[in-house]
Amino acid sequence: MAKITESELLLISKAPQEKLKHFSDGAKIAQRARTTIQKLQLRTANDRLRLARLQLKHAIIAYKAEKDQSRTVVSRAYYAMYHAARAVTYVSFGGDDHEQHSVLPTKLPHDLPNADIWKNKLKNARLERNRADYDPYPAGDAAFGTVAADLIDQAKELIKVAQIYLRSKS
Repeated sequence: MAKITESELLLISKAPQEKLKHFSDGAKIAQRARTTIQKLQLRTANDRLRLARLQLKHAIIAYKAEKDQSRTVVSRAYYAMYHAARAVTYVSFGGDDHEQHSVLPTKLPHDLPNADIWKNKLKNARLERNRADYDPYPAGDAAFGTVAADLIDQAKELIKVAQIYLRSKS
């Protein structure tokens, strides 16, 4: 067993009860899982990426439907992008601190390829999703057709970029 350092003992000696409980919970989870918390973080990030793929699948199904469902496509494609971005941000920052829709684009990791471009695309996708989900005008779905197609393409690309990013961190 590795020796504990005095600075680690000091950390424990000064930790409030809540923090000690978190330490204990983390140790128990890692022991039961027979892996590290860091590896569990990567697993959960990949699970979130799986959710992004599911949202993309639903967007594509709605896009191909006989009846125009462009508002639904915009919403599902945005959520595909959101969950892909949340997965990479979670790994980059080491926690789920930036899940708010308005904050997440600003916290994309700097080492994500084309991070500044993705920040803008994610921000714009959110605005389009809000418009599609909340604004009564333009009425119907037809006005969202071009946006829907563009967001499907962007979601596909961001999911690929996120997958490569997560692999590089494992």
